[in-house]
Amino acid sequence: MKSEVFNGQRFWNYFKYDFTQMWRNHVKAAIGIGLSGLILYIITVGFNLIFGNGWQGPGLAARFVVYFVAFTALELYQTRTYGYLTDKRKGSAWLMVPASTFEKWLSMVLMTILILPLLFVGVYFVADLLVASVDTTVGVSMLHSVGNGFRELASQIADVNVDYATNWNLWAFVPAFIVGVAANFLFFLLCGLIFKKNKILAGFVIIFLLSTLFSIVFSFLGINTQYHVEVNDFAEAEVYIRQVLRITTWASAAIAAGLAGGIYWRLKTLKH
Repeated sequence: MKSEVFNGQRFWNYFKYDFTQMWRNHVKAAIGIGLSGLILYIITVGFNLIFGNGWQGPGLAARFVVYFVAFTALELYQTRTYGYLTDKRKGSAWLMVPASTFEKWLSMVLMTILILPLLFVGVYFVADLLVASVDTTVGVSMLHSVGNGFRELASQIADVNVDYATNWNLWAFVPAFIVGVAANFLFFLLCGLIFKKNKILAGFVIIFLLSTLFSIVFSFLGINTQYHVEVNDFAEAEVYIRQVLRITTWASAAIAAGLAGGIYWRLKTLKH
């Protein structure tokens, strides 16, 4: 007897359907965001040719700026990926799809914090690598630059560990970053599921109101958010920084878990 909550085959069938719908409904936006680096290249070369500067592609700094802008746009775009569920006709049709609420929620979360970001990063960096391979005016590829940067940073951290008896590594900062990004994606996804109009604006209004509320509460309770910590050596600094990273990671994880729970609750109570 198949479980009403989760069945592997049923979930896989729905996940494939979900992926197909995602691609069909958002392919243009996906191409625009994922290939924004290539669009920058075409615009830059065209601009330089028109104004007599010769064939010259965008530099590394400009491509990184566009990458971060595009990634932010992808976060905000999560208000639209499943935002159609607030529409009476489309939302009602989604409710009739043969899969449990948990399976739909799991597919939605995986699509939001794993599939879409990885596809974007892959498309953007591969496109940049191809451009850098055929046009030397852009310099090194972003992928090559990131690799060199990581190797240089790893070398410097190794020197610090030897000189000051610390135990740092590159991966110490990764969990906090990943969980924080996941929380951002889930937040805008939830905004898309709750609000029918002005979904992005509503998300920013919520952020502003929460920031204001916490500031007022902290001020009322006399909590000082500005900390001054004195450390005597690198060993003490390492302990303090690790504590900050640990607190940040767990706080971001709690926020992400709360947002994921809110998304499930919204799907469970979705009615038209």
